[in-house]
Amino acid sequence: MIEISTVVKKTEELFDLFNEHFYEGALTRPAITVSPDGGRGAYGWCSVYEIWTNGDEAHREINLCAEYLNRPMAEVCATLLHEMAHLHNLIHGIADVSNNGYYHNLKFKETGEAHGLHIEKHEKYGWTVTTLTEETAAWLDATLGGDEFKVSRQPEGGTGGKTAGRKSKNRSIKYVCPECGTIIRATREVSVICGDCGVAFERE
Repeated sequence: MIEISTVVKKTEELFDLFNEHFYEGALTRPAITVSPDGGRGAYGWCSVYEIWTNGDEAHREINLCAEYLNRPMAEVCATLLHEMAHLHNLIHGIADVSNNGYYHNLKFKETGEAHGLHIEKHEKYGWTVTTLTEETAAWLDATLGGDEFKVSRQPEGGTGGKTAGRKSKNRSIKYVCPECGTIIRATREVSVICGDCGVAFERE
């Protein structure tokens, strides 16, 4: 049986681990959630405002989108570190995005690369293509020992549970360019090359 509380606990432990290693424990842990992406097409997000309250306390939220938790652990951790960079900048009043929160500027790149990430530029969304540095990846592998979530949320009509055998309302297949992060969708299996990067799109 899948226990969602165990998944959330794991994300909290990862936050604490990264906070200590990359931020010297300076970040206060936000509310960490795991929920569907809601059509955003994002791996995760950090709320701009302190939307969780408990008496006199108020906290921002970092969410990891449930559909993408079964990616390789390095990719999930890169997403979490990406959102932690946003959290750091929000706390310090650093404006790292524009265009309604989509375009990531050089200030985001500077924070991300100062805290374990390698950031490349996306033509539309700016400095948002996020991977772990070689040093971070090696440290993470040694620390976690290849641990992975091995669980993700299927959309309605997906495999498993009561939805097995149903036809999905959204029958499109999502493909992502592994270099720039551009997303395309198709109604059947396709082989497409990204015109900007010259590499094949990968099915997600």
